[in-house]
This record gives sequence, C-alpha cells and structure tokens, in this order.
Amino acid sequence: MDAVIKAEGCPERLRVDLGTENVNAADMQRYLHLTENQPESVNVIFGPSTGNQRIERWWLILRSECIQFSMDLFDKLKADGHFSDNFLDKALIQFCFLHIVQVSLI
Repeated sequence: MDAVIKAEGCPERLRVDLGTENVNAADMQRYLHLTENQPESVNVIFGPSTGNQRIERWWLILRSECIQFSMDLFDKLKADGHFSDNFLDKALIQFCFLHIVQVSLI
C-alpha cells in the first residue's frame, strides 16, 4: 500500500499469467478498483507467460533437482501435525535444516 500511496494511485489494468505468485497481485488490483463501477475483468487481464520462459525453466530445474525432496518432507510434517506454520515452527525448521541446506549447496 505504501507504493500505491507514494505513486498516488495504481495501474488501471494489470496483465498477469496464471502463476500462483500473481494471485495476490490480481486480488489487490481488484480491491483497489472496487469503487469504480466496472466489471472486475476489466482491471485484471490473464494471459500466457511468453516473456518469462527462462525463469520458469529455472524454477522447474530447481524443484526437480534440488528442493522437491525438502518440499515434500515439510508438507508431510505439516500433514502429520508436526508443523503449524507459526513463527516458532518456521524458526525451528530453519535452525534444524540450515546446515543441511548449506552443505548441499557446496
């Protein structure tokens, strides 16, 4: 919101792809245009991501060759009730796995 205030407004339209990282941006764009009597589809345009193929490929390699095991492990801890996604649990996960992550990057 600081950026919206500093810029004295927000874009009239936002074009995004269907990636999970854009859901919040699209929701915020819709929220900021609630007072205008327009259909919400006018303010957010969804389309293919033709300009970010390199980063999408990098994320694919990172997940498949590096972090998918850890993601699955943490998801299982959460599903089994051993992780509640609060500050203390996150800090403990970081502390317990920091050495493993550092060693695997070497």
